[in-house]
Amino acid sequence: MSSSATTGFEAATLIEQIVELPFSDIEAYVQRQADALDVAALTRLLDEATDLARSNPEKARVITAVCIKQAHTLQADHLIPRATYIQAQAHAAKGDLEESLRLIQQAHDDYQRLGQTLPALRTHVGRIHVLNEMGRHDEALATAQTVLGRLERSGDLTHNRESQLVAALAYQNKGVCHRLMGRYEAALAAYAAAESWFQTIGLRERVGDIQNNRGIILLHLGRASEALAEFESASAILAAAGRTLLQAQSLINIGDAHLLLGSYTRSLTALAEARHLLSSLEGFGLARSLLLQEAHVYLALNLYPEALIAYREAEAACREAGYHHYQARALWGMSVALAALDRLAEAETTQAQAVELFTKAGNAPLLCSVRLEQAALQATRGERADALALAAEALALVSPDPGEGDGSLGRWPVQRLYAHLRLADLHLPDLAQAERHLSQAQALAEVLVLPHLRYRLYQRLGWLRWQQGRVAEAEEWLLTAVSEIERLRGTVAQEAMRLSFWRDKTAVYETLLQLYLERDGEDDVQNAFLVAEQAKSRTLLDLLNGVITATGPLPAAEQAQQLDRLQADLNAIYNAFLETSETETPPSLTDLRQRAQALEQAISQLRLQAGSTAASDPFVTPLPPAALISRLPDELPVVAYHTLGDEVLAFVKVGQSLQLVRQLATVTAVQQQLSKLTIQWRHFRAGENFARRHGERLLQSAQRILAALHQALVAPLAALLPADTSPQPLAIVPHGLLHQVPFHALYDGQNYLLDRFEIAYAPSVSVLALCQERPYAPPRQGAIFGLPDPLIPAVEQEVTAVAQQFPQTQTYWGEAATITAVRRQLDQAPPDFLHFACHGLFRADNPIFSSLKLHDGWLTAADILAFDLRGTLVTLSACESGRAQVEAGDELLGLARAFLGAGASGLVVSLWVVEDEATAALMADWYANLTQRRMRPAAALRAAQLSQRERMAHPYYWAPFVLMGNR
Repeated sequence: MSSSATTGFEAATLIEQIVELPFSDIEAYVQRQADALDVAALTRLLDEATDLARSNPEKARVITAVCIKQAHTLQADHLIPRATYIQAQAHAAKGDLEESLRLIQQAHDDYQRLGQTLPALRTHVGRIHVLNEMGRHDEALATAQTVLGRLERSGDLTHNRESQLVAALAYQNKGVCHRLMGRYEAALAAYAAAESWFQTIGLRERVGDIQNNRGIILLHLGRASEALAEFESASAILAAAGRTLLQAQSLINIGDAHLLLGSYTRSLTALAEARHLLSSLEGFGLARSLLLQEAHVYLALNLYPEALIAYREAEAACREAGYHHYQARALWGMSVALAALDRLAEAETTQAQAVELFTKAGNAPLLCSVRLEQAALQATRGERADALALAAEALALVSPDPGEGDGSLGRWPVQRLYAHLRLADLHLPDLAQAERHLSQAQALAEVLVLPHLRYRLYQRLGWLRWQQGRVAEAEEWLLTAVSEIERLRGTVAQEAMRLSFWRDKTAVYETLLQLYLERDGEDDVQNAFLVAEQAKSRTLLDLLNGVITATGPLPAAEQAQQLDRLQADLNAIYNAFLETSETETPPSLTDLRQRAQALEQAISQLRLQAGSTAASDPFVTPLPPAALISRLPDELPVVAYHTLGDEVLAFVKVGQSLQLVRQLATVTAVQQQLSKLTIQWRHFRAGENFARRHGERLLQSAQRILAALHQALVAPLAALLPADTSPQPLAIVPHGLLHQVPFHALYDGQNYLLDRFEIAYAPSVSVLALCQERPYAPPRQGAIFGLPDPLIPAVEQEVTAVAQQFPQTQTYWGEAATITAVRRQLDQAPPDFLHFACHGLFRADNPIFSSLKLHDGWLTAADILAFDLRGTLVTLSACESGRAQVEAGDELLGLARAFLGAGASGLVVSLWVVEDEATAALMADWYANLTQRRMRPAAALRAAQLSQRERMAHPYYWAPFVLMGNR
């Protein structure tokens, strides 16, 4: 077919086919259809490529390449510069900035040779954009002025639509340039001019682009609600126009706005939608701005390792592409994450790189942000004078011009608020100077709707008023800060994120608690108890109440495959951990830990990127003390410990009354005794012969330590606890390092606490109350999982003994004891009980990956959280299965938390490495007491431990296991 014979219908069909092809097939297809591509068809194909340059840049690049080749064949020279310019736009969208700049110049020169002045001038618009992205803002501004000057002198702006379009684009890019230099008011003026021209020529989709840009400025000015409205309008316009790439950018911006408004789940949801859109673009990787924004969210949620990974990836991509502004922002974020991880030398180097780039760009507000982080780092090192000088320099960078007044919002109010907060901290203990800066910050915060800054301000104002003796005002400010934090945490729907969110929020609760304790008024004990509960295992409570989810939505197929591969590699490393844990190969263990950490972080990153779903009810309001106490059985005394600084105190609930006992002990003294106790347990790893030879001396030594702990933690409470010598129920709620204390084994010189009480443990009184409300029935059917291993030879004996108590129970032994079998068992109704007899691995550096070893892999705490175990009694007959990392907010991370979070009504776990045969015997007694003697769990475990003690007197053998949850 000759080109002259091509009909309009045939050309349209051909172009449609080309556009729909995968970009890898386009060139070969065009070669076969070359005769059908005449000048008119090429022109229409370039029209399609123009749209694709911003929605599918790789396809646009391929199409323009074949158009240029065909134009040469047809001697259609006038099409070549247009195709070259579209190609430049595609390279810019992909981040190939140097190549884009070269192609822009080539298109400009070709247009000039053809005498096409206006199209040549329009190429300068692309030049402005690329120069901006490369950080060459002065050149970009000069180019914009050149374009606008020529258009005004030509007189074409009054009647020529093409000239009006070039003017609109020049103003838009000029606005971007001002934004990247921190000149926000000038940027808004340029955007207004651009929008006016776009409205004049009826380009609605371009108005969406302007709204995107204007929203970014409003974010920088702290006007996040207005910015969100701009972004949402832009997203709708761009979606309707099919501008996928720009729509994705709108979603990224929406994520940024929600972040500043403290809506973390909505932020991540918007970013997940942007990721989905971008993944649909052939040949176009994830946008640098998406990586950067994800990192910002992780940083705000205190997910420092995940933030660092994302920032590093974004920084490398921006550096390679020449995006200096975004590279500098990534470096700034990296420095914050590194400082939070206590990697100060790396943070300092990264800060210096960011300072250099922001200084070169002349961006005062972002330079201020980095200077403030440098000040914080110097303060951490104890260099207070240097820190003050850096913070003062940062404030000067963003202070209002003369005549504006320091209370004015000015050009950079957000950065100024940050600077005043930092200076207030650095001036302490000078209360007058701190108050001066907090007053300035307060004036700004009253205008800016930024919850993540307001709670920090209110916390500092509360502390300041307390130091000044203005207690009523202090209480009001602190309660307001707590209210802001509670609202913010209510927007985080995923368990891992809500956990990390707490890491830097607990100080306000501790200050408020201390205020109530010192004031000691009529209601202050009740208020102190309430605040202590608010700061204790709240995320676990939210899980149990169904307010948040343990996991986000299921990952996409590609992400799921990546997760499977990473998990397989991690299983291999955990197996190696087990093989080397008893050998003296520190270098090998160090290498294994590093490899495990890298894999765990990659898995966490993928899980976070799967997004999250908002909770139906953002949070549960903590119950008043009287209501909480009324939920507990009258016959159940509760001792709720709390550590405040170096002080150990306790709230004691007996009946419906609540008493406070202060100054029980010091944390330092308790830590010393716990260190001695750990050494005691290690003696038994020397072998059975050693333990037998030195048994009496080891027992006496352990009893001395346990007696010292009893004297510190229990003896001062004796008058408040039931005096009846018959076994009484008792619930213990530890706090901080007290989670390591085996309270049931504390020794008064004659008896252990176990002799007087049937003890259950809980991470908080609220969790305890929730567990007690769940109905209990003796277990009848369940599942037993046992994995033989030479290191635990008695495990078969244990599994057999447990199975004999439950004739109708399914036993999974050896190769049948798999993760798949666990999931299949739990796909049915939750069983009455689950028993695991296998190896356990506690990951102190990443406790959510603590695991149980099954035949086909390691069942992690993260996996367990996804199960439905409501009403199930779980026993983990594995070493250190009850060990936990205590995070801020007294959140226990490890296997115990995972099973409780999945809904287990009760949980039996070990606090230290257990002896194999002793454990088998204890487990046989424990289940016999539950089934044959119909005892409740706390009584059954106590009776089993007493029987074990008669056989083996040392607490190492009979005391490792504790009951958590329903007694």
